[in-house]
Amino acid sequence: MTIKTLYSVLGLASSAYQEDIEEAFNRVKLQYSKAKLDADENARIRFLAAQQAYETLSNPDARALYDQKLAKAGIKVNTQAYAVEDNDAGWFSTRNIIVAGLILILISGMWVYHARQKAREERETVERLLRLAEEEKRRHGELQTSEEARRQAGFENAQQRQIAERERQLRLEAERLGRQVSAEQQNAERRAEAQRRQEQYAIEQRQRQEQSARRQAEYDAQRRLQEEKRQLRELCMKRYNRPDC
Repeated sequence: MTIKTLYSVLGLASSAYQEDIEEAFNRVKLQYSKAKLDADENARIRFLAAQQAYETLSNPDARALYDQKLAKAGIKVNTQAYAVEDNDAGWFSTRNIIVAGLILILISGMWVYHARQKAREERETVERLLRLAEEEKRRHGELQTSEEARRQAGFENAQQRQIAERERQLRLEAERLGRQVSAEQQNAERRAEAQRRQEQYAIEQRQRQEQSARRQAEYDAQRRLQEEKRQLRELCMKRYNRPDC
């Protein structure tokens, strides 16, 4: 089984020179651009691990402590390729434990932070989707109410037309029976008819305006609904790489 070490993180042997470490970390920086780090959570974690490995191995004292830790763990380390002054083995052992502990704490903290961050983002996404679904349900109810009102208005208009038709028939009958009425009475009837027609025309104009306003409101509601659905699809594509969540 291959043991993961700071050397293997940078793709180096334990006998690597200082310039080899620098060159390896430069290659890592070229592989992970800022755009890639912003877009890929795993890439950020791998880059941070490489950065921690570089910070440890590029420091001669920290590297010596790390090599001592590997040696105590039974991992063969070749330290002949570089010189490290070792004046106090006991002091280095304690420092080695501290450095290793700090590295482990830092990496663990990073994992926990990113896991919590991801969970919070997913929870916020779910809550946002639930709010959108609730809003869509409310708008659907409003559209149903508007449609019911439109049907009721149509029914009332039909009744008014029937009433108007009956009135017209009665008027024609009255005109047939009253052809002998005086000219003054006929003029009065014509004025009354003109007034009624004006009122009827005003009623019809008002009804047409109301119908136009309702149709415009329904069109605006449909357009807002389509826009919100489009935003929802974009959010799903961004988060889950698919048009529906």
